[in-house]
Amino acid sequence: MKRVVFVCTGNTCRSPMAEGYLKSIKDKGYEIISRGLSADGSPAATNSVNAMLEKGIDITGHVSRQMTYEDAEKADVIVCMSASHADILEALGIDKLKIFVLGINDPYGGDMDTYRACRDEIFGAIDELIEDGIL
Repeated sequence: MKRVVFVCTGNTCRSPMAEGYLKSIKDKGYEIISRGLSADGSPAATNSVNAMLEKGIDITGHVSRQMTYEDAEKADVIVCMSASHADILEALGIDKLKIFVLGINDPYGGDMDTYRACRDEIFGAIDELIEDGIL
């Protein structure tokens, strides 16, 4: 079982979209979760939910969860949305060899077009990680 953790700031926009996408294409042999470095139990952002529904992926049940050291230790691959997320995890002693950075800007507070662009960027970046054999 390959364990993948997607990480962003609040776990309401980017990482839930990434989790939903990978679950939609890789369901067997994978444990896929998303976490935030400042998560507070909020639902996924409305625009994230709607952007994903446009692609037939339902993340309406998502609740943001805080990244834990245990999540990081158990993961085979940690996919961070930005370099700052990776820097924080590395500073906590997480093995940098299992951390990958997508470089996706936070759409928080943006309009639907901003979320669609973010979603499409996430999908493309995940497809590249799959092509490269990382996921």
